[in-house]
Amino acid sequence: MNTIAITGLQKAFGPRHVLRGIDLQVPRGELLGLVGPNGAGKSTLLRTLVGLVTRDAGEVAVLGRDPNDHALSIRRDSCYLPGETGVYQQMTGKAFLDFALGFYPRRQQGLYDRLLAGFELPLAQKVRSYSAGMKQKLALIASLVPDVDLYLLDEPDRALDASVRFFLRSVLLDLKAQGKTIVLSSHHLSEVETLADRLEFLLDGAFVAQERLAAARTRLRSHTRVRLAADVALPSGATVLAREPDGTLVLLTDRDPLLWLRDLPPDAVQSAEVGIARLEDLYQLLLDPTTNQRGGHS
Repeated sequence: MNTIAITGLQKAFGPRHVLRGIDLQVPRGELLGLVGPNGAGKSTLLRTLVGLVTRDAGEVAVLGRDPNDHALSIRRDSCYLPGETGVYQQMTGKAFLDFALGFYPRRQQGLYDRLLAGFELPLAQKVRSYSAGMKQKLALIASLVPDVDLYLLDEPDRALDASVRFFLRSVLLDLKAQGKTIVLSSHHLSEVETLADRLEFLLDGAFVAQERLAAARTRLRSHTRVRLAADVALPSGATVLAREPDGTLVLLTDRDPLLWLRDLPPDAVQSAEVGIARLEDLYQLLLDPTTNQRGGHS
């Protein structure tokens, strides 16, 4: 049984079409990553799943129920973390958690203790004294501790530093191992790629076709990334596609990249990658207006 089943989902706000015929199936226990630029429709999609946004057309089932008709019961059996985190400023952290978790009949006490230890929040203090990162941690505890079947997380790593994001990743993987279904969006693309079972790219309100994704990955596998020592000249046979802030060059070579690299002195190469299609590069390629043709979801 699919935890989420969507067919032909459409939503517009006035003349602006935000979701354009979305089809999506999310089986139970899958961790799905939603990737897309701001304004692509990710947040609207998640809000539609819990009934906060009413769709214009299409069929949606979440935990076997239509969110237009059963929004309250869906919210009782799922947790939704919005992209713009809202917490009650006048409460203490402890009071807020007691309030938020009070809406759910079951909580995962072991996870609650783990998150409290990992996040190290001053729960006796008023939330208004918290930093943005601390407020995000508080919202994460409120969203992850309930014992539900589905977690919808919009930018869960917002305002978190790298070490906390790594800790959060381990928590999400443990939830997945318990059979929980998780849908998350994030701008930390490389981390989503290592975390998710599957990625869906949302551009201009539609999913990018899997065929187009495969073609983009094939194109990127022909690229070579190399960082050279200072004052080392490039051998012939390479076209520079991009120069990154740390000095890394993204190249297209006229022959096998490994053969091309052999023309460099051994001490000239500080780092090199061949045939690796980084998600960040794939993301930029899909955003390229010369290749951005809307595709359907298969």
